[in-house]
Amino acid sequence: MTKFIDTSGFDNVEQVRKWYLGIQSTFKQIQQQNNYDKKQAWDKLKIELLKSVAKEGFVQNDLEWVEDLLLHEIIPTTEEACRFEKKYPNQTPLIDALAKIF
Repeated sequence: MTKFIDTSGFDNVEQVRKWYLGIQSTFKQIQQQNNYDKKQAWDKLKIELLKSVAKEGFVQNDLEWVEDLLLHEIIPTTEEACRFEKKYPNQTPLIDALAKIF
């Protein structure tokens, strides 16, 4: 799992940027590979996200945040990425869901 804060406690903006570009690239490849538009790809991904964290519960704020990242191409702040990482410390729900529909 990618860590977004280094051992010195400083935010690692570069790691967040690389992570974001990776998920954007994967999301676009899924669209091209399956001939999906953004909405179709998002609908498939949302189902997998909800399945992947059923025990913890993927809350509406998490879904909206991921939707903004992928559909509206909003670049996440380091704070947002760290919040997500802390909420799912032993999981990578977004990456896992992307892999399932790839």
